[in-house]
Amino acid sequence: MYKILFLKKQIIVTAILVMLFSHQLIAQDTLRVDIATALEIALSENPTIKIANREIDRVDYTRKEAISGFFPTLSAGANYNRNIKKPVIFLPPGSPFGTVLEIGSDNSYAANLTASIPIFSATLFKSVQVSEVDIQIALESARASKLNMISEVKKAFYTLLLANNSYEVMKLSVENANKNLENIRKLYQQGIVAEYDVIRSDVQVRNLNPALVQAENSVRLSSLMLKVLLGVDENVEIDPIGNLTDYETDFLNFKPLAEVPLETNTNLRQIELQQTRLTKQYELLKTTRIPTLAAFGNYQYQSQANDFNFSNYEWVSTLSAGLQLQIPIFQGFAKRHREQQVLVGIDQLKLQYDYINRNLTLQVRNSITNMMIAAEQISSSKVGIEQAEKGYSIAQTRYNTGSGTILELNDAAVSLTQSKLNYNQALYEYLKAKVEFETIIGNDQLLK
Repeated sequence: MYKILFLKKQIIVTAILVMLFSHQLIAQDTLRVDIATALEIALSENPTIKIANREIDRVDYTRKEAISGFFPTLSAGANYNRNIKKPVIFLPPGSPFGTVLEIGSDNSYAANLTASIPIFSATLFKSVQVSEVDIQIALESARASKLNMISEVKKAFYTLLLANNSYEVMKLSVENANKNLENIRKLYQQGIVAEYDVIRSDVQVRNLNPALVQAENSVRLSSLMLKVLLGVDENVEIDPIGNLTDYETDFLNFKPLAEVPLETNTNLRQIELQQTRLTKQYELLKTTRIPTLAAFGNYQYQSQANDFNFSNYEWVSTLSAGLQLQIPIFQGFAKRHREQQVLVGIDQLKLQYDYINRNLTLQVRNSITNMMIAAEQISSSKVGIEQAEKGYSIAQTRYNTGSGTILELNDAAVSLTQSKLNYNQALYEYLKAKVEFETIIGNDQLLK
């Protein structure tokens, strides 16, 4: 069932990729993707995911190998034997043939066909059960890889949105600073303002330019990280669809959880499956004390002669069948020691489970706390932007009418820029905390 679902997803992703590269790769080789498309591409093309899926195939073949133990085995063989000195038998004294009698011929030929089938073997049944648990472990491991990939892609996508938003804020800030500089130069030429105001405005522009370059570099690095996760060539530009502000409604619907849901955490589920496997392995070791019963059959076709005149050979066939019962009695306490090793491993996993469970509970609560803090910062920053925009407008009016100073205008511009950056950062911190929360609890809605 898992493979069928995965195949369907592969078909969907292939269709998406065809659409993307036929319609979204424009003249400048720019790939426009939203977060859903980015996740689909990553889950289909990332090498880590492909390796995890191949591991499922490998373990499935191991299970099939265990099941094949229930089928009959059939083997054939042939041999030729040249008796340089023939075998002998010893006869009692007084025999008319002497005390030593040679038997057989110079040449002997034999062909055989052997078949066997297990009738009762508890070990085989338990081996199949162990291999079935291995399949579940491989599936959960693949799920863990996909959850981690979803987390990494989401964070990279949100980081790119943050970088783009920050760049736009800084770009607008530089544009406003340049407009103010031009306006102040005109006022200076008219003798309305002092040269000091021109110098302060020019310094303001020059101070903002390095921040703009840094913001542009952040966009480049964030884009490169997303390209790596998506497996996109570095020469292809990525244009993310959307904006951080598109996720404003996300935090408005946020409600703190009373309980920490860890039932679907992939780390805990893997430990549980490993405990199940060791339990099955312990049961498997116990079955090695139980007798096994198998049926066998043997067909042989043979001939002997002193010459190589094959046309005169007389061929004889024989057929035999029977049952084979094996009863384990004593192996020097080796089985007991192997059983104890498995029991110790089970105890270790129990301790590991409790330790990880405590740590995950702390991580979940920390993520929830970070989401709450970020939500408060978003609300505060949004009001801060409104106030800063109002303050900047007032500062411009005051300066243009001669009642304000250049310091007030610059301070208002800096406050507006910082308010916008704080707002974007708060949105990003909320989304990042949410991604971490979903990864910890094992939210796999995107995998279904």
